[in-house]
Amino acid sequence: MRVMHINAVYGVGSTGVIVEDLHNLAFQNGIDSYVSYSTTNKDVDEIKNGYQIGSDLDKKVHAFLCRIGGKQGYYSSFSTKKLIKHIELVSPDIVHLHNLHSNYIHLNKLLDYLAEKDVKIIITLHDCWFYTGGCFHYTADNCFKWIDSCGNCPKRLKDTPAYLKDNSQKILADRKRFFSGIKNLTVVGVSNWIAEEAKKTFFKDKDVFVIYNGVDTEFFVPTESNLREQYRLENKFVILGAANKWLSPINKDTFDFVTTNLPDDCVLVIIGCKEEQKADLPKNVFPLGYISDRDELRKIYSMADVFANCTREESLSLINVEAQSCGTPVVTYRNTGAQETVDNKCGFSVESGNAEDFFNKILSVKEIGKNILSKDCYKWVKLNFDRNVNYERYIDLYKSI
Repeated sequence: MRVMHINAVYGVGSTGVIVEDLHNLAFQNGIDSYVSYSTTNKDVDEIKNGYQIGSDLDKKVHAFLCRIGGKQGYYSSFSTKKLIKHIELVSPDIVHLHNLHSNYIHLNKLLDYLAEKDVKIIITLHDCWFYTGGCFHYTADNCFKWIDSCGNCPKRLKDTPAYLKDNSQKILADRKRFFSGIKNLTVVGVSNWIAEEAKKTFFKDKDVFVIYNGVDTEFFVPTESNLREQYRLENKFVILGAANKWLSPINKDTFDFVTTNLPDDCVLVIIGCKEEQKADLPKNVFPLGYISDRDELRKIYSMADVFANCTREESLSLINVEAQSCGTPVVTYRNTGAQETVDNKCGFSVESGNAEDFFNKILSVKEIGKNILSKDCYKWVKLNFDRNVNYERYIDLYKSI
C-alpha cells in the first residue's frame, strides 16, 4: 500500500509534527509512505520519500494575489502541476490531505486531478477551511453562512484578508463542486465538534470519522527544572497561558478581570509574547517570548500550577493536552473542540467569555492543589490522547479503505 500525505509543513508546528508522526508510523506498519509539503525545519535530504512543493518566490506571489480577493489556494498553478506529476510517478493508493492553505497549492486543480484519477482521498479537518468560504474558524464571529452560502464575510479582513473583493461565496461554491466530484472521499475530524460541523455541509453524504490528535506521552511528562528560581517565581501560584489568546482583543475583558482580581500570591505567565507587547503589561503578568524548544516547553508546562486557555475557537487544542500530560491541570473556555480536551474532574471548562467563572475555576484549582490533580491529568491524556494509540487508527483506516 502507498499513502501520500500533503500538508503545508513537515516536522514543525502542530500539523507538521502530526504528519511526521503518521509518516513514520506508516513505515513501521509496512506501508510505503510519501510526504509532500511546502516548508520544513529539517534537512530535506533526510526526509524519506519527501517532496517539497513550490519555491519561496512562488509562495510570495501567491500570498500577494490572494490578498486581493482572499482566494487562498487559487494560485501556484505551476507548482501544482509539478506536484501532480510527482503524484503520477508515485501512484499512491491513498492521498491524505491535511492543511492545504498557506499559499502553496492550487486546490481546485489538485482536486480535479484526484477526482479524474479516482484516487482514494482522506482529508483531516485540522481546522474549518475545507468546508467554508475561506475562513479557518467562524464561531468567535458567530457566522454560520457556510452552511448554505457565504458572502458579505465578517472575516473578510481577518484570516486571509481580501482587501479588494469578497469572494467567499465563490470559494464555498467551488469547495462544494470539487469535493463533491470525488467519489472515494473519507473525512476525519480531530474532534467530535468539528466532525459534527462538517456533517452540516457537502460532506454530509461522506464517511466522517473522529480521530483525536495525539501527543507524545513519553516526552510530555512532569519534568523538574529550576525555572521558578530562574524567573523569581518562588512561592507563587503560577497561571500559564498563551499570549495569542490572552492578548487577543476578544479576550480583553477576560484579561482585565483576571489581572485586576488576581491575589498577590499569584502570577500570570504568558508565553509567545512579542517585544512590543511586553511593555504595557501589569506587574502581575510575567511575559515570555516564543518557545521553540520542546524540552523547554515541557519544563514550563510542568512549572505551572494551572494552564489557563481563554480560547474562543479550536478544532481540538493540543496545548491543553500537552499541559495535562505534564501534570498541569487546565481551565479552558469550552467553545468548539477545546471542551473535549478536559474531563471536568482534573481539567475544567467554562462558558466561553464568562471571565468571572473562568477566574473562579482557576482559583478552585489553587484551592484543590495541583498535587491532587496532577496524576489524573496524565492518566486522562494517556487514555485519550496518546499519539501511538490514536494514530494507529489512521493505519486501520488506510487498510479499511
